[in-house]
Amino acid sequence: MKFGSTEIELLADGSFTLEVGACFGVVPRKIWSRVVKENENNRVRMALNIPLIKAHGWSALIDTGVGSRPDERMKKIYEIEKETDLMRQVENSIGQENVDYIVHSHLHFDHMGHSFETADGRVSFPNAVRVAQKDEYHNFRNTNEVTRGSYLSNVSLDGRFNMSEISGSVRIRDGLRVVKTGGHTSGHQAIIYENGGKGLIYFGDIVPSTFNLKLPYITAIDTFPLDTLEMKKSLFKLAIEKQYVCVFNHDSQVKTAYLKGDVNNIEIEPVEL
Repeated sequence: MKFGSTEIELLADGSFTLEVGACFGVVPRKIWSRVVKENENNRVRMALNIPLIKAHGWSALIDTGVGSRPDERMKKIYEIEKETDLMRQVENSIGQENVDYIVHSHLHFDHMGHSFETADGRVSFPNAVRVAQKDEYHNFRNTNEVTRGSYLSNVSLDGRFNMSEISGSVRIRDGLRVVKTGGHTSGHQAIIYENGGKGLIYFGDIVPSTFNLKLPYITAIDTFPLDTLEMKKSLFKLAIEKQYVCVFNHDSQVKTAYLKGDVNNIEIEPVEL
């Protein structure tokens, strides 16, 4: 899709599964089972939808999927399937070396798998600045009994990588900015891009799918769910008023859509990015 002089492509990095309790939290099975089907292991398959912004003179990836870094145990637990691979898609589009920014919503394993190292330990995206909240880099480096399973333990964030640790809601580049949301993690952020009278918002995991557009439908793995609730209200209002294209990073059916109505009764208009 064209945003003025910018082209945005929606790439993908395969899929994985989560246990239904983690996905739906307090939402009763009777409700979620109407629209989402679980597999024989009581798990739900999650897409990995990744925007690539190709602006005039620079480019940015928004998250990088599950990658090749999960070990065999994680691959089995999360039933990872690589129907598509982000790295191959980037190579076919602009090439790894031409990615200038990787803007992370957060650093859970399914959002930064390709960001730092390739499967053989080489630096991936050698010219990219890796942007995340300072709080989220702290979360990655200092896991605890609750968070440990969500972060990769076999990636060391050392001096080989160009990392930008930002604080709060800031402008990254022309038209590209982040809004610190908290909620899913203390360092979670949403990403917004505007150009040519059009805009895009990537909610990250505070709204991983269109199912989560209902305000109380919050995942059980959000560490600060009340923060998620307040940020959903704020971002939905913005998306409706500005008519942003909204990206649902884990939705395999409706990947991108416009929001209509009001924050308490959202309607969607699917759109191809």
